Formats: sequence, C-alpha cells, structure tokens
Amino acid sequence: MDDAQRDKKILEWQEKARVAAKRKQGRNLYVVTLDPEVLWCKEFRQENPGYIEGMPCVYVGLTIHEPGDRFEQHKAGYRSSKYPRKYGIELAQELIEGFTAEGLSDEEQEAALAEWLRRQGCAVWQ
Repeated sequence: MDDAQRDKKILEWQEKARVAAKRKQGRNLYVVTLDPEVLWCKEFRQENPGYIEGMPCVYVGLTIHEPGDRFEQHKAGYRSSKYPRKYGIELAQELIEGFTAEGLSDEEQEAALAEWLRRQGCAVWQ
C-alpha cells in the first residue's frame, strides 16, 4: 500500500469510527495470529511463561471498527501495536469460539479473553 492509498484508508477509517461512536456502537473483540518469530522478543516471551510449544501466538484487541478493518490498520501502521504490525499474519476470530464474557465491561472482556487464551497455552499480547 503506497502512502496515498494509506492516507485515503485512514480517512475512511476515521469516518467509520465517527459514525460508530455517534451510534454508540459496541466494541468488537478480535484476535490476530502472530508469526511464531515473535517468541524471539524477550518482552513478549516474558509475558507468556505458560506458553505451550506449537500453540498459536496471538494479539488480542478491542475496537469500534470491524475486525477486518482493524487488522488492516495494524498492518498499515495506523494506531498499531508493534506486534500485530510486524508479526501479524491474519485474523483468527475462530479462537474466540467458546469464550463467554457475560456481564463484563468491554475492557474486562479483552483482558478476560487474553487470559482465557493463555490458560489454553497460547502466547498472547494485548
């Protein structure tokens, strides 16, 4: 994506966010699969002492955007965490299946999903 395309996409994302905020739209949890190379990052590895070899490495987030748009934003470097920008492979919404967050606030849902995935042996950054 060249700079002009990126700038155009950013304007589109900003407009979508304004519309969603006016509608008081709920937030969306999302999971991005990360390249296992991320395990070479000391900070990432230290956050995941219970990681089970062979399980996915993932980034967990919460957004007002559609998860696919948010993944594109990470890859374009727009308001992105370093791990999904550099190591993000694809959305992995199927990893959310079986997770329940009834009664939790949006922010609590994100933390609970991250912890739920860690308990399964995934390496998680949020």
